[in-house]
Amino acid sequence: MHGGPFHVMKRLLLLVLLALPAVAADKPADVVRYRQSVMKAMGAHMTATSLVVKKQIGDRSQLAAHAVSIRDLSAGLATFFPADSSPDKVKTGAKAELWQKLPEFRAAAESLRVEAAKLAEAAKKGDGRSFDAQFARVGAACNACHDRFRVKDSD
Repeated sequence: MHGGPFHVMKRLLLLVLLALPAVAADKPADVVRYRQSVMKAMGAHMTATSLVVKKQIGDRSQLAAHAVSIRDLSAGLATFFPADSSPDKVKTGAKAELWQKLPEFRAAAESLRVEAAKLAEAAKKGDGRSFDAQFARVGAACNACHDRFRVKDSD
């Protein structure tokens, strides 16, 4: 053994401490750009899925891929809203209320994550009706958060 369990713990602590500056080094404007990119990607998957669910597109073969992407992108969304990325610090489409009511925002983000996970599971089962109904719940979770915490588009 090379130093015992304390040696392993010290090495692990050193790795964590070395990683902290990398997390803290994100510039607020870059965090905003990143979260907007993630949201746009998720929106593109929602739009593609919506076209199929509304029967404007008949091919359902990619719904599982869209559902998995929505699920994966929704995980951890709240972490992309650190305090230094609020509208009083950097230009953002998020309302200041988000940071004032952070527990409610986190709950809304968690609701989206849960509903998106159910969507991915529904896609695996291949039941179109179940999938379509769950997609409506994912959309409702998105809208609930956007209605409360996102600045409305001017156009």
